[in-house]
Amino acid sequence: MIFRPHLVVCDVMMPKMDGYKVLEYIRKTSVIQNTPFIFLTARVDKNDIRLGMDLGADDYLTKPFTYAELLKAIDTRLKRQEKIIGEYAKVKHELDTTVFATYYHEFNTPLHGILGGLNLMLNARESFNETQMHELLASILKSGLRLNHSLANLMLYEEIKRAEVYPELMFMFNQGVAKTTWVQKVRTELYTMAKEIYNRVDDVVIDLHADEVRVSSEYIQRMALELADNALKFSKRGQEVHVIGKPVGEEYVLEVRDRGRGFELTSLDEIAPFKQFSRKKFEQQGLGIGLYLVKRLTELNNGEVSIASTEGGGTKVTVRLLLANEPVPVGQLQSTASYA
Repeated sequence: MIFRPHLVVCDVMMPKMDGYKVLEYIRKTSVIQNTPFIFLTARVDKNDIRLGMDLGADDYLTKPFTYAELLKAIDTRLKRQEKIIGEYAKVKHELDTTVFATYYHEFNTPLHGILGGLNLMLNARESFNETQMHELLASILKSGLRLNHSLANLMLYEEIKRAEVYPELMFMFNQGVAKTTWVQKVRTELYTMAKEIYNRVDDVVIDLHADEVRVSSEYIQRMALELADNALKFSKRGQEVHVIGKPVGEEYVLEVRDRGRGFELTSLDEIAPFKQFSRKKFEQQGLGIGLYLVKRLTELNNGEVSIASTEGGGTKVTVRLLLANEPVPVGQLQSTASYA
């Protein structure tokens, strides 16, 4: 268990580990990285002070100092930290409230569909003819698929969050090679999704070249299906959704595009968990984490994502991943392992 101090007062000159190393360790340790840190030192060189501030020191007291000066510095930093924690708690409460409401709606709606449909089958089966019974079963299946999809996304999101706190778990996301069979699996699952959930099989156009890609089969399938799901969700019947994949140089380029609703996006940094674009204008299903998961899985596998979208003009999402026969650059492996 890691001790979590309210504040750290630390000398710069120490025998085994100097104060700069202590501060650097604290700022890299997630559970204590925001702890206020005050340096005590006899050094008065501006470069030394600048180094401490660059590493994230909150204050810098040079010796000699009085007892009153030390207490004042500690009191000031604790009060500032208390204010920051208060603001954080307020924002966290608002976020938690929004996330909980999203969870409740996204899980409760399909669950009601399943329970309601089963109740009708058990208690009023004789009231339905064969066609109506088939429609009822299809509705139950649709609700079940939606619930399963939301739970799977939430589980993956939590797994990625945990790996960001414990980098030693990152290997779960950036190891493996997708064999060529992933293409047929995507094709099968995508047509099932288009038929059972959206009733739009004829709108789906798939042109995936079967290549081995440096990412696990599970995750490249997840990326393709998540992007296609969004494309179907935010476009209308009769508007084609294209899922295209082919090798380009050293990369495999996966592209999903539609001519649907589209959205305004100025930076990839806007893609965040539980964020739904144009939510105020349109009622939307989903947790708002699908596009974020595609982005993170791509980053964790040394790939790149680009998005071109305009309101009313459709969306094109492009994912670039290394082909299996291409080595992963050492620098990229290091940056992935240290991501937090």
